[in-house]
Amino acid sequence: MRRLVTVIAIAAIVFAVGCQKKPDPAAEIDISFELLDENGQTVTSRNYDGQLRLVFFGYSACPDVCPITLQNIATALRSLGSPAEQLIVLFISTDPKRDTPEILAQYTDAFHPSVIGLTGTYDQIVHVTTGFRTTFGHSHSSHGVDTPLSKKEYEAISPDASYTPFHSSQIYVIGRENELLDIIGYGSKPPLIAAKLKDHIDN
Repeated sequence: MRRLVTVIAIAAIVFAVGCQKKPDPAAEIDISFELLDENGQTVTSRNYDGQLRLVFFGYSACPDVCPITLQNIATALRSLGSPAEQLIVLFISTDPKRDTPEILAQYTDAFHPSVIGLTGTYDQIVHVTTGFRTTFGHSHSSHGVDTPLSKKEYEAISPDASYTPFHSSQIYVIGRENELLDIIGYGSKPPLIAAKLKDHIDN
């Protein structure tokens, strides 16, 4: 009986350890999408096959997170010199109502030539943000109270209205074989971003 209890206890420990194993993050995301680039051309994720790329979600009217992050990325790319030519940065808008291809082109050009703006329909943005398991949504501010907007409400609201898009703040590093290589957290300084990218460029 004691031996049976011991066997059961060992099995329980093995099972518990197995359950604590962290899942492979690459298996949890779907990087596929169909969107419009900043030239107004339809592109899919397959257009970027074989390229090392960064993916960052945001919007052109973002007051802080987006410009800070894109500036840090741009500084990191410049510090890498010619090896940075192997990378592209996909800036995917979470505010398709305001962010037309023309607006995105003007916005991304202010940071670095490697930054490409992408936009699309509401449903297309839902698809890509869901695939990346990241935040997406909008809220409307009225009398100091923020209220989440449904798809129907977002599509009906005026672009001049007081609403705020939600988006994540991390940078996804996608490899040449469409694998998730790394996630760089918000606030990472250019030297850290450059060091991480150099590791992937060299590999």
